[in-house]
Amino acid sequence: MNSARTIPAREIRTPSFALCVGIVAAITLVRLIGLRFSVVDLYFDESQYWTWAQQPAFGYYSKPPLVAWIIAVAERVCGSGEACIRSPSSIFYFGTSLLFYALASTLYDRRVAFWAALTLVFTTSVAFSARIISTDVPLFFFWTLALFAYVKLLQGAGFRWTIVLGLALGFGLLAKYTMGFFVLSAAVAAFFDRGARDFLKTPALWTAFVIGAVLIAPNFLWNFDNGFATFRHTGDNIRGSGAVFSPKNGLGFLASQFVVFGPIVFGFLIALIVRSRKFALLREDRLMLAFALPVLAIVTALSFVTRAHANWAATAMVSSIIVVAAVLVRLEAWRWLKLGIGIGIVTQGLLLVGDNMADRLTVPGLAKADIYQPTMGWRALGEEASRLARQIGAPTVVAGRRDDVASLAYYLRDEKRTVLVWPESGPAGDHFQLTRPLTATAAEPILLITRCAAPVRLADFYASVEPLGPFQVRSGPTTVRSYYGFGLGGRKPGALSGIC
Repeated sequence: MNSARTIPAREIRTPSFALCVGIVAAITLVRLIGLRFSVVDLYFDESQYWTWAQQPAFGYYSKPPLVAWIIAVAERVCGSGEACIRSPSSIFYFGTSLLFYALASTLYDRRVAFWAALTLVFTTSVAFSARIISTDVPLFFFWTLALFAYVKLLQGAGFRWTIVLGLALGFGLLAKYTMGFFVLSAAVAAFFDRGARDFLKTPALWTAFVIGAVLIAPNFLWNFDNGFATFRHTGDNIRGSGAVFSPKNGLGFLASQFVVFGPIVFGFLIALIVRSRKFALLREDRLMLAFALPVLAIVTALSFVTRAHANWAATAMVSSIIVVAAVLVRLEAWRWLKLGIGIGIVTQGLLLVGDNMADRLTVPGLAKADIYQPTMGWRALGEEASRLARQIGAPTVVAGRRDDVASLAYYLRDEKRTVLVWPESGPAGDHFQLTRPLTATAAEPILLITRCAAPVRLADFYASVEPLGPFQVRSGPTTVRSYYGFGLGGRKPGALSGIC
């Protein structure tokens, strides 16, 4: 490959790899410091992942296990505080940025590699997700590693790159099942590129697939033992409320990609698709597009008939950023490259400031002026639950909603209290329903935290029901969440059912 390297003299003026590493390391350090001074509570998904990490397994209800394993390692290194739990994201992005440099340098040259790596590290969605712990972060890392290994193998690299590709595929699947799109992208690449097509006939790719399958096999067995819980949840997530054609949802998803990819990258990606002849695309460009467009096309089509979250096509960012950077470098469109990075720097600065004052920040004029409302108030909920539990001497705390249970489990982590979920009728609807439902063996008295104002059926299940009154937790300068507390004792025979 490397057909793009037609002007070697320009290499002399290329910023060095050391400069790239220095910039990426500096922004990584800033992000880690920002986490230390952030006042943002763990979002309940993050709290749920933390609870998973307390019992490492090969699978969990809604996601494969890698995110829990990562948190477990981080906790052993620096503790269970919010900053520590979230810190692996910034560190993973540091590694992903270096992989970007290596991949772009292998395909194109060091100039493209420099700008691609910086474009990634300052992408708006990366600036956002580097401050939370999520499954997308390790997925992004392993997708990039897999693509790098794939390109090396296309160029005739040795067997060790087959092992790297297999490991990347396996760990990517353990992060998120959308890693499976990589196989589809390789098939699309083979359709358009003879070298990629010939590569399908070699044992290297199939050996890598076998290595990946071996790594994901324990998760498959966990699902088999648990009624294929993760697969069912993933399917339900995709189906949503059913298939209904909605141009509004589809166009909304496409609009969201200007934020996820960054406005410059996504805008130029569309231009490359619509006016490909004008840009005289190289073989390397087409290969990168083959690893971007299938994912983007499938998720976009899905968004028109059911729901699709903005991050579902995130893996398409990898090759999209690289091909856009390559085209802009060839055109010497430095202003566009710098503008994209500048937007990311401004976004990063706003997030650092916002995270530091999240409990005081409101934006007048917005429908939801307390923009941090979804991630605030969870620590306060834990503090109030702790006070009520001490008041009635309750060793067990119970809530009915996944977000409340996850947050209580995390923010009561230093207390010797068991946090359980009020069971639902029918199949388990989340991991807590699967692993920690309230049963007759729970130590009493029990503190029930509910959002129901008058759960009149409690007397059907417990002989003693003591109302502890309503309380509110502030989730922003102008918003609150309302709860009600009850002390329960004397469990009656029979199965529990809904209380609201």
